[in-house]
Amino acid sequence: MNLTFNKMKIPIVTLMIITILTSCRSSGNKETGTSTQDGTEWRLSEVWRTDTMMTTCESVRYDESRKLLFVSCINGDPSDKNGLGFISRLRPDGTIKSLHWVTGLNAPKGMGITGNLLYVTDIDQLVIIDIPSAMVIEKLNVEGASFLNDVSVGPDGKVYFTDSDTGTIWIYSNGTMMPWITEGLNGPNGLCVEASRVLLTSSGSEDLKVIDKSTVNIETVTSGIGQGDGIEFTGSAGYYITTSWPGEIFLILPDYSKISLLKTSGQEINSADIGFNRAAQVVYVPTFFDNRVVAYKLGKTE
Repeated sequence: MNLTFNKMKIPIVTLMIITILTSCRSSGNKETGTSTQDGTEWRLSEVWRTDTMMTTCESVRYDESRKLLFVSCINGDPSDKNGLGFISRLRPDGTIKSLHWVTGLNAPKGMGITGNLLYVTDIDQLVIIDIPSAMVIEKLNVEGASFLNDVSVGPDGKVYFTDSDTGTIWIYSNGTMMPWITEGLNGPNGLCVEASRVLLTSSGSEDLKVIDKSTVNIETVTSGIGQGDGIEFTGSAGYYITTSWPGEIFLILPDYSKISLLKTSGQEINSADIGFNRAAQVVYVPTFFDNRVVAYKLGKTE
């Protein structure tokens, strides 16, 4: 069969349709938008995405001082002690600086940075990595832990981290490990530690809680956020980004209401523990089983 054809015989309207469809398919940028009650439209615009080399990537941490992204890659089952887990480093444009920067971990998940140290949760251990040398300094056993998850370092240098299975929030400070909250939490995961309070997303109760650091009073402020995973402060007072692991990204507003910015669960693309670049207003989404990191620019129109 001869598949050649004479372009001059194709109606001009058909050519225009073909051109439009081709342009849509070739565009790498995807944009979503949601309006709030005051008429402000918030949107996420895709900036870049990596190839599928970040195997079972769970968390991204943006290092402002070094202008690098750390990515924890489970590379297997989230509960397996198989020694296959690793940490990658990316540049802000999504190119790989070091795919296997640190290896020999099991199922690394949340990460936090203070000075030259990178703290990583690894099932039942808190791993401390020296960033300049890429050496594991210490692997601290966490008594009774079974599914350590997110990490957040407070302004005072204390390291907070969650155990989703046991419903515990731990604190590591000055060489001492202690359970901080052991009751009243259902699947605690994402942490954002501030000077006087801690914001917590939970996969079990599917909500956002605010915890007073001095009184340890726990208040549920937003419900219906799905299987809460990552949480990041945007840099604008009262505005936070949270993720639901199956694949949805929410913007939390100053009154603790929420809007959905992006939903990828229908495509079976997860949104795990995000990182955020406040200066550039870019959110970095680890897609877990999709094995890549996707960067989105957060913007708004009023």
